[in-house]
Amino acid sequence: MITPFLLPKQALIRRPRNAPLPFIALAIGALVSYLPEFFSGDWRFNLGFLGWIVPLLGCGFTALLKHRLISFPLRLWLPWTIWVLLYLLFASAENALQRSVMLLTPLVVGTGFSTLHVDALLIKKFSTWISSFFWIVISAAGFSTGLLLIGQFNEVSTFAAGSITASLLAAWYAARYAGGDLRALGYWAMLVVIPVLANTRTGMVAVALTLPLTFAPLSIKKRWFMLAMLILVGLLVFQSERVQSKMFFSGQGTLLDAVSGVGNLFSSEMDTSNDFVTSGRKTVAIALISRLNENFWFGHGANTTEAITMSIADLAHPHNDWLRVLFEYGMLGVVLFTLTWLAQIRHARIRILQLRSSGAAKFIYAGLGSIIPMALFMSSDNILLYVAWFGNLQFAMLGLGYAAIRTTHRDGLQKSTP
Repeated sequence: MITPFLLPKQALIRRPRNAPLPFIALAIGALVSYLPEFFSGDWRFNLGFLGWIVPLLGCGFTALLKHRLISFPLRLWLPWTIWVLLYLLFASAENALQRSVMLLTPLVVGTGFSTLHVDALLIKKFSTWISSFFWIVISAAGFSTGLLLIGQFNEVSTFAAGSITASLLAAWYAARYAGGDLRALGYWAMLVVIPVLANTRTGMVAVALTLPLTFAPLSIKKRWFMLAMLILVGLLVFQSERVQSKMFFSGQGTLLDAVSGVGNLFSSEMDTSNDFVTSGRKTVAIALISRLNENFWFGHGANTTEAITMSIADLAHPHNDWLRVLFEYGMLGVVLFTLTWLAQIRHARIRILQLRSSGAAKFIYAGLGSIIPMALFMSSDNILLYVAWFGNLQFAMLGLGYAAIRTTHRDGLQKSTP
């Protein structure tokens, strides 16, 4: 039997095939992650690993099978990948292998999706898949927050990860609206409501900014108008009793108090007079910041934050990915990670000019648009490890964008060949 590795490159290019495996793997991962929101029980935690490992295996197998068609710019991510793997090689902390693999899983997903042949049918299929997933997330938000079950909100929100996914879907619909799809604005507006239902502070800001700060072409006037409207609505939401109770111990505070409280999160000293609710983040942050100078530039090693946070607040990670990366991989690791993303943005913006289809361009626009909420969520949550809720779909969109560029280039060459 002749394996695909032995087939000539021309044969693979002339007969493109859309293997459904990446879509199936991504769908399974998403369903496993969100299906438990409709039920209760401890079993939901036992199945959580399938949310990221199934897309890893499915997309990894596709990438190996069709390695000649990979169009994702892996060379941009090679330094960061090597950095993570080197730290894994010398890691001694528990669960270092799992955390390291999870960090790199989205790259595998993006690589697998970049091997597909993007045509009008595939674009339609993916749009339909996103629409279906949208309603799953909306329904999960209703059940998880208690609104659809008991007609009122639960006292404690458990849908923080859902707000993270909402920001990614919002980036998708923002790109579609910028491309002329007016209905997408309605979908985007419903996604903005999710972090309000879940009462997640960073989520409210991150999801709202996806439209005025979209990477897709949108007039400056529209951006400023939307930003002004969002600020107005945001101020009204901020004054609501539910948000005030979440943000302040006293149940009442000003916007200046909130800004001061957020700034205090990055201080290395505990301020007992502060009325801002930090949900334990401050205590964990102080413990980690106090030890940064021990190895500031190179960090303490993969997953070394887990033992510290578990001893303080019974949390597997500090709710701050910037601090976690800084503590584990050092300042050099943070700089490398940031420069890699900046290089990715520049590379994608240059390559997107090669796309002739606006339908395909929205893949990259959505992927790039998700970077801003990702950076915001990194300051208050563990979005880098929430690959099943964010990273996998983010890189799937980028991978499809690069696949569309390769398809456009190949079709152009075929048309010019006599």
